[in-house]
Amino acid sequence: MVCMDEGGGVLWGGAVVREQYWEPYFAEAVAVLDGLQAARNRGHQQVVVKSDCLQVIDTPKERRQGRSIFSQIIDDIFELCTEFFSVLWSHASRVNNCVAHALAQITPRVVGSSFWLDVLPPNLQSLTVL
Repeated sequence: MVCMDEGGGVLWGGAVVREQYWEPYFAEAVAVLDGLQAARNRGHQQVVVKSDCLQVIDTPKERRQGRSIFSQIIDDIFELCTEFFSVLWSHASRVNNCVAHALAQITPRVVGSSFWLDVLPPNLQSLTVL
């Protein structure tokens, strides 16, 4: 997850590594939930959720409830969204979502969380220049 200001400057970034293997759409939904929780915990009131996974971006807009674990994660996302002043959903192509993907690739494969405040690791800083 990467949090940027309106000008594209990095505010903070983070990654969570879990023991489980999930299908990409499910992992992306969990990443969105993690990112929203981190944004809430850091006091953000307005967020834009960007993802290259249409299944994650479109599902909360539809507000359909289901019984699958994926649907439960989406329900948790939708519930968490009520705690923000505004939440905008945006589909980003994989090219435009390169910072989050690069961050996921360089994060050590050790179960746990890593967060960077104000500055991402040096090898990712060039990716944040718009």
